[in-house]
Amino acid sequence: MSEEIREGYRRVTEILTPFNGLHNVNPEILAYACDRGTRVHTICEGIMRGFGEHGVDQDAWGYVESFKKWWGDGRDVVDLEKRFYCDTHMITGQVDIIMQEEEGVAIIDLKTSSKESPTWSAQGSAYAYLAKLSGYNVTKLQFLHLNKHGHEPVVIDYPVDDSFFLAILRVVEHFKLLRK
Repeated sequence: MSEEIREGYRRVTEILTPFNGLHNVNPEILAYACDRGTRVHTICEGIMRGFGEHGVDQDAWGYVESFKKWWGDGRDVVDLEKRFYCDTHMITGQVDIIMQEEEGVAIIDLKTSSKESPTWSAQGSAYAYLAKLSGYNVTKLQFLHLNKHGHEPVVIDYPVDDSFFLAILRVVEHFKLLRK
């Protein structure tokens, strides 16, 4: 579950807002999609924690079925919905899934949008940076693009390049693309 954000910290997703293209989307549609995404995340978290599928409605059903096609036995989950902070840059990000694999830690992010966003790689870069600050040996970064019809999700691998997000952060701060 999501926790309160420390005062003065900016979310990774907020920093990436100028680049995500969502400013052209009807705010009501965007709010509905965000709500659906939150519901799907909550249901998937319940599945991973062994609580079962509670709260699945018609809009969430396909995404949950898609998630279940990826999820299975033998996954070594280290943490779920883990919030990280960087005091130097006053930023925060919440990682959906942290899994232990043979070569190190994998960060997995669940997505329910209609298409891949150009900011996902930067978001993943930020998560890798934040997790590394907390001592995690991040070796894999994957975004799990869930399918609304219940088909296999698309697994998108991004490079573990934690400096990419820091470069974007410098640009955002230089051009004052976000108001404080």
